[in-house]
Order: sequence, then C-alpha cells, then structure tokens
Amino acid sequence: MILTNDKILVIDYGSQYTQLIARRIRELQTFCEVIPFNKINKKILNDTTLSGIIISGGPNSVKDSKSPKLDRKILNLGIPILGICYGLQLICKEFKGKIGHSKLREYGHSIITLKNKSLLFDKIKTKNQVWMSHGDHIEKKPNGFVITSLSSEKVIASIENLNKNIFGLQFHPEVYHSFEGKKILSNFLFKICKIKDKFKLENF
Repeated sequence: MILTNDKILVIDYGSQYTQLIARRIRELQTFCEVIPFNKINKKILNDTTLSGIIISGGPNSVKDSKSPKLDRKILNLGIPILGICYGLQLICKEFKGKIGHSKLREYGHSIITLKNKSLLFDKIKTKNQVWMSHGDHIEKKPNGFVITSLSSEKVIASIENLNKNIFGLQFHPEVYHSFEGKKILSNFLFKICKIKDKFKLENF
C-alpha cells in the first residue's frame, strides 16, 4: 500500500495523453491515480486524501449526444478541478457555456496570450507556445467563468472560476511542445491544490 495524504485523481476520457498527464504529475513528486470516467464511484469521490482532480482530453465531441458525460458530483466536491481539452469542454457545457465545431481541427503549435491574472499561470510569460489538438472550441464562456488566455486565432485557450476552484485549458500542458506546461501543472498542484506530501517516483 502507498500511503500519502495528498492525491490527484486523473479522470480518463480516452485521451492519448492521459498517461503522460500522470507521468508529469509524478515527476512533480505528487501521487496520482488514473481512473476511467465510467469507473467513478462514491468510494473514490469520498477519499479524504483527494486534493484535486484533472479531467483529461478525449476523442469525442461534447456536442454528440452519445459522448461521455461528466458526473456532476465531481463538481460539488469542493476541491480544485482542472479540465484539459475535452475536460474543459465538459466543464463549459455543465455551466451553460456554448461549444462550437471548428471548421478545421486545430492540431499543432499555437501561441497563447494571457488576458487575466491567474494562479494557474503564475510566473508564466504573457505569450508562450502550447500544443493544441481539438476539433471543438468554446464560442461562449460558461457562467461564472473568466477568460484567462486566448490563442493566436482568438480561440479561448483557458478559463477559470475562482469561487468554485475550477480551471480549464483548451491546450495540452502535459506534452513537451507546451513550453511552460509543466510549470502550469506545478502551479495547479502546489499553488491551487496546495500539495504538501511529496511522493518519489521510484516508490511507485
């Protein structure tokens, strides 16, 4: 058994990058578990060591009625949540934002510009390169959220709701091509989730 007082739960929606998210978190000396979206249960959500949740990307479109949904109980836990790509779009939909189909899938490097001060982007350059991989985008920000960055194509790249401690990224901070992605994840872990119990990768 691995004993830790601080754990991050990564909810997997089928992204090719989910295990990379977990790897980045463990590299930052934080314990995490990866759980498929359809395996979430009361025991997992009532875990007192849970310090934050990351909702992964995925190949689906939230506009498809048959696509995987978000369990609203996750949003009511009172702990920080970070949605990445599809995870962001799930959050947007739950809070009455509007998702639109992009004419062309945005895949590859993009430059984002920070628009509002955010702990998630603490000590991050105003303009920096990230990796995008999505076919949908936010057309209207969800209720109670502010836009914290835009892409060079004026696509909403990140949002947050400080009252609910919910954050969302349209880009993938876990991949190497997002130059300051690891720092963004570090800010989520240590400044937002306030992780204190360090976990060594070799103990996993």
